[in-house]
Amino acid sequence: MSKDLARRTDAEIYFDGVDISASVRKYLIALTYTDYEEDKTDNLQIDIEDRDGVWLNKWLDMAIQAAASGTSADGNTGNGLTDWEIGNAVIVTGTPQYTSYGEGSPGAPVTNYKGTITNLNMRVGVPYPICVGQLGWFSTSQVTKIASEADEAGRVSISAVKGLSIEAKIIKKNWEGDGKNNVLDCGKFELDSIETQGPPAVISIKGTALPFNAQIRQTKKSKAWEAYTLSRIAKEMAAANGMISMFESQIDPYYARVEQVSMSDIAFLSLLCKNAGLSLKVTDNIIVIFDQVAYEAKEAVFTIKKGSGKYTKYKLHTGEADMKYASCRVTYVNPATGALIQGAAYAEDYDDKSKNNQTLEVMAKVSSIGEAQTLAKKLLRLKNKFEYTATFTLPGEPTLVSGSRVNLSGWGTWDGKYIISEAKHSMGRSGYVTQIKLRHVLEGY
Repeated sequence: MSKDLARRTDAEIYFDGVDISASVRKYLIALTYTDYEEDKTDNLQIDIEDRDGVWLNKWLDMAIQAAASGTSADGNTGNGLTDWEIGNAVIVTGTPQYTSYGEGSPGAPVTNYKGTITNLNMRVGVPYPICVGQLGWFSTSQVTKIASEADEAGRVSISAVKGLSIEAKIIKKNWEGDGKNNVLDCGKFELDSIETQGPPAVISIKGTALPFNAQIRQTKKSKAWEAYTLSRIAKEMAAANGMISMFESQIDPYYARVEQVSMSDIAFLSLLCKNAGLSLKVTDNIIVIFDQVAYEAKEAVFTIKKGSGKYTKYKLHTGEADMKYASCRVTYVNPATGALIQGAAYAEDYDDKSKNNQTLEVMAKVSSIGEAQTLAKKLLRLKNKFEYTATFTLPGEPTLVSGSRVNLSGWGTWDGKYIISEAKHSMGRSGYVTQIKLRHVLEGY
């Protein structure tokens, strides 16, 4: 990119691998990507102005059909006629195409119109209606069959296209005047819902990293896992649901036997992670299990100094109700021997003389005092990590993603190291804005 071009922010959007960026650009009101550190599912929302019903009645239908057109109804791909029949819906992609009857003089050029095809390779010139009421003829190299079922008017129903993949990138172009781009890859999502409202007419396309109706989220199972580690359970669940597992923890709990009783895979996995003091995140078709201690030890990607002008709004908060425990004690009694195993952990500012000390009591199966102490530290961290929080709104910054570390300076009692628990990136006609929610990094335990 030339250094002389004005700095600007742009978006790339793909429906099932089909680049629709250019077509969306003039209608785009806003693109919002929300990235969570743990527990919640990342999501994407695209808001589009529906001038003259273009999107609702025509363009959205075509974009979805184009995305669905790569595979034929019986699973074959390509433009051959061997698996095609009269009456198949197609999307026109080749050029040139003309409105005309038979083999007469070409009429006006047409593009991206849907119609039906003849199964006679030698008689492609037989006219047929296309979706805007025109007539045209095309060679077989110019059309691709649509896999999705269409209604009588030729439109693909919303229910038929739920689950299509949506990919998006936010691109800051030449922002530093050096001709370079700074890209935030939002990842891959599944189309979850489409809403329209007005006036003025606006269509909202929403995608989620883990659809509500996904099998891993909805299907309740009962199963006994014997002689399994947590990482192996996650790997098998991911593989069974067409996903990838990423395990980023040096501690990998072992289960001689643990039962999944009428729970979905993701709910059961989340429970195991919480009991082990680990965090779970699902993003871009990947199940990620990680140890927050390791993430908190990384170098800061950004520093927010009071009065620096790097932010436009801020909100700081501290509270101790159900957020601050002085200590945690993990206890287990071996049912076979009656032996008591106990381990404890203490907050960095623990004062054994204080009358306000609260102890988090946990009953959990552990095999040694050391294991009990390690688990107590992790559970204490999970309870206390939201004692100090902050929210900042800043000019768009692609480097600010969940799990990254940020430092605060000049904010008094809120000074220190923080982790981004949620990052929301929004771009559109009002510009590019990033809002981050922070939680304080706990040190000493």
